Amino acid sequence: MNRDAGDDLREAKKQRCEDQWVDGLLRYSWSHGLTLFSDPRGVLVHGTGTSMWAAGQVLSDYLAEHEDLCRDAACLELGAGIGVAGLTAAAAGARLVVLTDVGRQLPLLQRNASANDDSDKVHVRELDWRDEQQRHGLHPWNRCWTLIVGSDVGYDPDLFEPLLQTLLAQCTESTIIILALADRGEEEEEEPTVQDFLDVASPNFTATILDERRAEPHQSMTKVICLKKRLPGN
Repeated sequence: MNRDAGDDLREAKKQRCEDQWVDGLLRYSWSHGLTLFSDPRGVLVHGTGTSMWAAGQVLSDYLAEHEDLCRDAACLELGAGIGVAGLTAAAAGARLVVLTDVGRQLPLLQRNASANDDSDKVHVRELDWRDEQQRHGLHPWNRCWTLIVGSDVGYDPDLFEPLLQTLLAQCTESTIIILALADRGEEEEEEPTVQDFLDVASPNFTATILDERRAEPHQSMTKVICLKKRLPGN
């Protein structure tokens, strides 16, 4: 991008998002200079990926505040939903961003990718973590990633292992993985905790908690975590 990403994103962070309904979708004039569409009424039909969630807001803010992670990065977003994290990475200077999710989420994800200035370096692809072929099927970009991001990807214990296998298929030892996970389990006993996810991840990944914050005071704490693939023998 021609403008200075750091200055623009820090200034945009001060702004509150504004929203309005357009063609049955909720359009956000999001901070960090992004335009995003969500479909909160479509959650029951299309799943949770059609809405803006607190963990996505937190991850977007974190990436904007640490644009050095994004600058010139090849970035993969897993479980992208409406794409807020990956599109923030693109605005912060990533050279390549691939937004991925299951097939039913792709039309909305593509609309958001096309709505922003950096759409020429943003691609949308289907990736279901439970599909072993798709885990390895991101040609021509397989395992090129310097940065992998994901928000609220640890809400379902049944998907812990498929997600981790997808990460193993796509990352190298040098890939930085940044996840923002809402820790609902600390407040609701039936929900998994972030620690539950990290326990499953620990045989193959080291984990460092980088930040903890709430998108809004009434919402669950979101933890921003850096995962790194374990080196052989570690």
